[in-house]
Amino acid sequence: MGLPIACPPVPLTAAPETLTRIACTHCGDDCPDEAIELTSQTELHFCCAGCKAVYELLAASNLCGYYRLDAQAGQRVKTVELPGRFDYLDLESVQSQLLAFRSPTLARLTLSIPQMHCASCIWLLENLFKLNAGIRESRVNFLRKELTVSYEPASTSLKDVVALLAAINYEPQITLAELGAQPHAASRTLYYQLGVAAFGFGNVMLLAFPDYFSFTEGLHDAFGRFFGWLSLLLALPVLVVSARSFYQSAWQGLRQRYINLDFPISLGLTALFATSVFEVLTQRGPGYFDSFTGLVFFMLIGKWVQQHSYDALRFDRDFTSYFPVAVTLLTKAGEQSVSVKELLAGQRIRVRHQEIIPADAVLLRGTGLIDYSFVSGESVPVAKAVGEVVYAGGRQVGEAVELEVVREVSQGYLTQLWNNPAFEKEARPTLETYANHVGRYFVALTLTLAVGSVLYWYPQDPQMALRAFTSVLIIACPCALSLATPFAMGAALRVLGRRQLYLKNAAVIETLSRADTLVFDKTGTLTDTHLSPVSFSGPALSPDDAQRVAALVSQSTHPLSQRLAAHLGPTGFTVEAYAEIPGQGIGGVVAGTRVRVGSAAFVGANASETAPPEQQSRVYVALNEQPGGCYDIRSPYRENLPALLRELGQHYQLALLTGDNAADATRLRQLFGAGAELRFQQSPLDKLAYVEALQQQGRRVVMVGDGLNDAGALQRADVGIALTETLTNFSPACDAILEAGSFGRLATILRFARDCRFIVLATFGLSFCYNGIGLSLAVRGLLTPIASAILMPISSLSVMVFATLLVRYAARRRQL
Repeated sequence: MGLPIACPPVPLTAAPETLTRIACTHCGDDCPDEAIELTSQTELHFCCAGCKAVYELLAASNLCGYYRLDAQAGQRVKTVELPGRFDYLDLESVQSQLLAFRSPTLARLTLSIPQMHCASCIWLLENLFKLNAGIRESRVNFLRKELTVSYEPASTSLKDVVALLAAINYEPQITLAELGAQPHAASRTLYYQLGVAAFGFGNVMLLAFPDYFSFTEGLHDAFGRFFGWLSLLLALPVLVVSARSFYQSAWQGLRQRYINLDFPISLGLTALFATSVFEVLTQRGPGYFDSFTGLVFFMLIGKWVQQHSYDALRFDRDFTSYFPVAVTLLTKAGEQSVSVKELLAGQRIRVRHQEIIPADAVLLRGTGLIDYSFVSGESVPVAKAVGEVVYAGGRQVGEAVELEVVREVSQGYLTQLWNNPAFEKEARPTLETYANHVGRYFVALTLTLAVGSVLYWYPQDPQMALRAFTSVLIIACPCALSLATPFAMGAALRVLGRRQLYLKNAAVIETLSRADTLVFDKTGTLTDTHLSPVSFSGPALSPDDAQRVAALVSQSTHPLSQRLAAHLGPTGFTVEAYAEIPGQGIGGVVAGTRVRVGSAAFVGANASETAPPEQQSRVYVALNEQPGGCYDIRSPYRENLPALLRELGQHYQLALLTGDNAADATRLRQLFGAGAELRFQQSPLDKLAYVEALQQQGRRVVMVGDGLNDAGALQRADVGIALTETLTNFSPACDAILEAGSFGRLATILRFARDCRFIVLATFGLSFCYNGIGLSLAVRGLLTPIASAILMPISSLSVMVFATLLVRYAARRRQL
């Protein structure tokens, strides 16, 4: 059988003189004397049948680009195969623990892949759909060595997916007893490298004492040559083991036609080591192995400290620990709003219309109509009957349902939904993008200065030329430039999280700092419906009819519905055929009576008879299609709203979009000012179109709404902030969730965001100063390579500390 694509030719490694060893095409290991060859291409050799099988699998699927990304991309394949070793994955009990989501058309799970190690691994694992047509998508989280796989159960099975991964030597680590919250231990490679470097550095320094003290000249004459060779022997493991990561990173960058930070470092290490070997071989001296081993040791120390410092501020994962999406818990004392972190298996929860299901649960009461578009991308609701499992991440569409939790919630999973690529904003250049762009030119400048220093010093002092060349390559550190943004913004995320503003990612802070237009919703955003007085106008409702209305409004999460439900009290009626039309109202059948609650047009009432007074919302009621009066809900504006809008109006263009009528236009004009645009009776589509029109004018728009009728506008805006009383309205469409109690701090939060952008610019300046001073000293030969190796991580750490402390100072100054 012919192969559709030719993979790279066999690399040959020449061993001493008479023996030539053949490297395996897949894994790069030496082949046995009788190598296994591919029938159709005899120039391809393999060390074992497993490597040959993987090669054939990749070649048949046109995936040989895997080998071009890394010369030794393949992992050694074990040919031992136990029959039926993955049969347990067909068991329903196992799948219920492993799968995060399952439907007739899609199943999804996250697997730990400890073998993942390079760019070719990522490329191959994200192209699994070419190896198995039943796999819809696979996405890699390289930092956590995780692979999220979505597949079609009708076309393939969980067993087939895991068997495929094992066949290409990426067998997942599955421990059923620890599913859901496995800690991911950091790689120990860095510790091994540090140990080897410390051993080599300490011993080479000991052997270099005869060169440091003039009174040991006799000892040096007797043992100098021996010490030189012994130092070379001790430095070799440091080069091969400890410094290998620098060379690997530099080589992978070159293969991608990109010069990264590790390239000049590798160049400096090579120059130092090669010069030292030359001096030992020609007996000119003991070389600079003390500097070489010390250089590697201190650079690894710097890498270790940076890694631990970054872990301490790992905002991209750890901010979920204070992300309190709430859920309505059913207790003997009644309903209680609790954080999902407190939710346990066996507890009962109530999920209303448009609320997210935070944990896997069994449906106990009500008609489940689950929208899994946040999980699977399919917007068609799935009907669920009592007793069926409902997966986390779905959104209930229809009447409120009662569920019993079967698996504790995973906030990491909710965060995955929030960061779903379907809700990503249009990418724009950020400070971090500019920093990385400048970093490329910085590396080129570093190489130019290093070569220039050699040309200047070599005719005068070759030893000084080597010192200057190595010091310039080592001390130049654009990583301090690239660390400024993530550390400053990461610290800002923590500050804002403590003030009940929960952001999707750090880039939202920078976007907030550049905003020039603020658009507000009215009901539930500017108004406080929590304690609004309620009165009824029209023919009095019978107690049973009032309870019917209470049963209907209790199904909705709209602020006015929730206020009516609290006013009317609990009810024993159940609702059938529940439906909610955003911006208009809700309807359903309660105890045999069709009930409608909403706008006048929705229920068929005549709204022109009496207009509601200012700061008051009117909710109409119809029973069996007959209008039956209305509830007047006085919606006072939040107490700090006038001062907040006055302050925001000095820096931003303000606008109001509301579905209410213009009864309160006079008061709103006073609050917003003459320059603001006020639009009434706006549908959700009208709000979306308005935001799009502003963006087409080049404006950066922040939309603040309650997340219900504003979902489209929130998603379209540069930053969408969902204001909520209980945090149950978790919506992936927004970029931030702000608790209503912190709404008065919005102006302060926006000022703080601007402060953070200036802090990042200040850290850029500090980084440039560090590098300018360091490079000027290194070019003049005033710094030794070891001193450069010590100063380089210190400069990075100082930039991180500087950024973090400035953010904390700015937060304290803004009283956040």
